[in-house]
Amino acid sequence: MSDRDMRSAALNRRGFLGAAAVAGLLGTLPTPAEAARTAAATPISTESGQVTGAQGGLRGVTVYKGIPYAASTAGAGRWRPPQPAPSWDGVRAADSFGPACPQPVTGIPSDQVPELSEDCLNLNIWTAATSSSDARPVLVWLYGGDRALWSGQELYDGSLLAAKGLVVVTPNYRVGVLGGLAHPELTAESAYGGSGNWGILDAVAALEWVQRNIGAFGGDPNRVTLGGWSQGASFVDILLASGCAKGLYHRALLSSGVRYTKDPAIARGTSRYRTLADAEANGTALAADLGAAGLAALRALDSDDLVTGAAADTAADFGNVLDGHVLPDTYTAVLEARAETDVPVLTGVCKDANGASPDLVMTLDAYKTYAESAFGPLGLTDTFLALYPADSDTAAAQQYCAHARDEERVSAFLWATQFKDTAGNSGPVHTYFWTRVPPGYDNTNPVIGTAATGAFEGSDVYYLLGFLYSTDRPWTAQDYAAADTAASYVARFAATGDPNGTSLTAWPALSTDTPQTMQLGAAYGTLAVADSDAKFTFLKTYLEAQTEAF
Repeated sequence: MSDRDMRSAALNRRGFLGAAAVAGLLGTLPTPAEAARTAAATPISTESGQVTGAQGGLRGVTVYKGIPYAASTAGAGRWRPPQPAPSWDGVRAADSFGPACPQPVTGIPSDQVPELSEDCLNLNIWTAATSSSDARPVLVWLYGGDRALWSGQELYDGSLLAAKGLVVVTPNYRVGVLGGLAHPELTAESAYGGSGNWGILDAVAALEWVQRNIGAFGGDPNRVTLGGWSQGASFVDILLASGCAKGLYHRALLSSGVRYTKDPAIARGTSRYRTLADAEANGTALAADLGAAGLAALRALDSDDLVTGAAADTAADFGNVLDGHVLPDTYTAVLEARAETDVPVLTGVCKDANGASPDLVMTLDAYKTYAESAFGPLGLTDTFLALYPADSDTAAAQQYCAHARDEERVSAFLWATQFKDTAGNSGPVHTYFWTRVPPGYDNTNPVIGTAATGAFEGSDVYYLLGFLYSTDRPWTAQDYAAADTAASYVARFAATGDPNGTSLTAWPALSTDTPQTMQLGAAYGTLAVADSDAKFTFLKTYLEAQTEAF
């Protein structure tokens, strides 16, 4: 059987490509001989030692896996800022993914659980550069997972973006209790009088490593885009507000991670903040629940016992901490002080997030109860029900989804307006609303692949990063075309700070007095941020009337 026949059979066995897509991809998939040549290629020198890579997912792309960017966080390194990676002698074969941070894995099939270790501060690089002088734009991508799940190798194959001219970097960082614990003794020993936010400090260390080393992989350290989805986007948002990473990146890409700073949904999501005192009290209570009398005992706990115990403690909270260093103040306060990092921004949300779903079931009584609880305190219940009227259970579910989708777009628009109005206006802001529904289910995605429906939160990431071929959904030729378009927008944004390019549908930059966004996925073109001017005015009034700002 020829190499082409072997690859065609493998693709068809996995069943994730339609016939047309298979025909289009076969010309770009690597042969075994090409993979062998890649492994034998000239080593790349990093600050810690030399590495060789492996064949990437597409022809001409090399991937370097599991390169340490900082030292192990085990033992005395637990809950401390990341330290320099140790050096090694000889040539390191960077051909397998490094360990991920210990995390809960209950319910995840064993063959989908990566190696777990506190020696987890490593990263992966995809590049098609042929010389260190290529100076290609760089995308550093932070994964999502609500602070407690996933790693840099989950899903995020960067081959397509590398083939489009980028150097893609996916770092692992600390998550859950290991990435977010605050404690009075940790605060006392730190150089800046704070604790928590360890995962964000890891992301900063990865960006610093990129600045020092990415040139050897053909990347341009002066054109680094920091991107992420969900919790990863929340980290990007935090680093826009923090001084910790200024100068280390030059554009920001946020998928499903930003909301207007008064949006009540923040309190339910991954972007909420805790005061240092509250976070320390939470850490002290967790230590008592785990039977650990102080910091030394916490550091002595086996990582599996620590992670399992923290996951079982329903009161434990490892969210973002106002520590005065990573997070100097709330995002609202940073905006008001005009202190956020001023870079071009691309951000968007998905159609079936914020409670919307094509499978939603809601009774009319439940819908009216929701309306009263959400809008009654402001005297807006009747207005809401007039704008989103329902007279049956079916209509209630439909109108709730219509409202949720409008509110998601309006909230993202108001955030972008806040940023644009205060950041200095040196770069454009582009927003999008993702509408394409991925087909089937994804058994390679242990968190959302078997449950989420519609254009769920994170569905855009498959296409923006273009890694459809590395998953097992039943993708069609239309999906591959959508991924090619979405990834082209990302590649242009990373290269220039503007997603627009030849043969791409024009994507207007944000105008703060024009409430519109860009639809991506199912269609391409501008879209109002609410279905009517009256609905926009209503939702804007509702969100701006909230008293708690984050």
